[in-house]
Amino acid sequence: MKIRARAALPAVAVLAAAALPAVSHADTSAEASPAGLAHRMCAKAFDRAVDAYVQTTHDRDVDGFAAVLHEDVTAVFADGGVLYGKDQTMGFIERFFAVPGWTQTFAELTREVRGCGTGFVLFDSVYTPAADAPGEPLVIGVTFVFERGRWLALHNQDSTGPAGGTP
Repeated sequence: MKIRARAALPAVAVLAAAALPAVSHADTSAEASPAGLAHRMCAKAFDRAVDAYVQTTHDRDVDGFAAVLHEDVTAVFADGGVLYGKDQTMGFIERFFAVPGWTQTFAELTREVRGCGTGFVLFDSVYTPAADAPGEPLVIGVTFVFERGRWLALHNQDSTGPAGGTP
């Protein structure tokens, strides 16, 4: 019976947190509360979603990348091109991942998560189209939403980089 209660606690905490505002990190009494626990659990789940976004790109894992995307995702490229929705985005990703020889780095600049609602991560990135080609610095911002117990990328924004000011 205790095993069932332990398994149900995280799900209940996550559901309860979805209705509560974000808790400040400075409020230690709130951190110890059930809502604080739920927010920490959501933050850990957010970390896993960000890791999956990066890892599936490195692995060129089309299905894994699709699993991280919201149905209404938008992607804006540094050149101004825009993709609307998961179908358009995955059409691009399937072709992009199929191209051999490219690499892409992700150096995290900032990560912000607001309870079980929204999260944002900003990367300095270098896309190198081929081993003998120069790298193209980018700044990539990805906004996630928490829906039905999962973090999903809702918006991906690429801008000419680097954010740090040095190539």
